Amino acid sequence: TTKGKHLTINDRRYIERWNKEGKSNREIARLLGRAPQTINNEIKRGQVLQQVRKGLFKYVYSADVAQANYEKNRKRSVKKLILTKKMKDKILHYHHENYSPEMMVKAKNIE
Repeated sequence: TTKGKHLTINDRRYIERWNKEGKSNREIARLLGRAPQTINNEIKRGQVLQQVRKGLFKYVYSADVAQANYEKNRKRSVKKLILTKKMKDKILHYHHENYSPEMMVKAKNIE
């Protein structure tokens, strides 16, 4: 099994297809070379409520919904940049001196 590697959109599309075909989560895990719990978690996170017919709904796995959730959560997990007053003042100074962003980065005194 692959440790620490994120599922790709292609992995998710395989999961969706094989899940619709009725393959077990363990079989899908084996086919993708992943841990069974990874597949269990993925299917749980990517479920959407779909109407089968009037008054009847069921949960199905959607690769696109799962990918959108993954990307949203990934954005949220990135450490935020803390801009100190000193850094802000230096950036504004360089901006007023008509430095390009590339020149500001090369100035290195911003940190």
